[in-house]
Amino acid sequence: MRTKEFETTAVLDKAMLVFWRQGYEQTSMQNLVDEMGIHRRSIYDTFGDKHQLFIAVLAHYHDQITATFNQIINEHSDLSSRLTAIFEAFINHPAQQPDGCLVVNTATALSTLGEDIQQLIKRYLQQEQAMLQQLLIEGQAELQTPIKSELLAATLQNALVGIRVMTKVNPDPEALIVTAHHTLQILPWKEAL
Repeated sequence: MRTKEFETTAVLDKAMLVFWRQGYEQTSMQNLVDEMGIHRRSIYDTFGDKHQLFIAVLAHYHDQITATFNQIINEHSDLSSRLTAIFEAFINHPAQQPDGCLVVNTATALSTLGEDIQQLIKRYLQQEQAMLQQLLIEGQAELQTPIKSELLAATLQNALVGIRVMTKVNPDPEALIVTAHHTLQILPWKEAL
C-alpha cells in the first residue's frame, strides 16, 4: 500500500483556488491534477470524484471563514469593531485568493449543482447568519433597545453577501470599505459611528 506523499490541507487549498477561479462546471479533473500537483488516482483515493472533492473544498473554505470570524471575535471586544473587521476581512482578502467568495460564487450557480451542494451552501449561510445574530445579542448594549437580532443579522448578512459579490464586480477596496462602513451606520447604535 502506497503512503500519501502530500499534505491534505495544502492540496485542498490548491483545489479551492481552482474551483474559486473557474467555478465548478468549468473545472476539469485535469485542471485539478495540474494545480494540486498530485496524481489523478490520489485525488480519487483521497477525496473521491470531482463532486466529492468540491464538497471537501467547500467544507475546507467554510472552516477558514469560521476561523476568521472566531479570530475577529477574539481580537475585538466591541460590536462595532467586530462587524467592521468582518466586512473588511472579505474586502481585503489575501492576494493569492481570487476576488469574491467561494460560497457566494457557488450560491449564484446553485441551479446547476446537486441538491447536496445546495443544502450545504444553505447551511453555511444559515450558520453565518447565526454567528452575526450572536454578535448582535452579545453587543446589544451598544445598540438602542429593543433590537430584532434575527432581522438585523439577516440584513447584515445580505450586505455581507453583497460586498462579496462587489469585490468580484468592482474590486476597489477603498470604495467597498466606505460602503461597508455606511452599511454599518444604519444599525440602531446608541452612539453614532
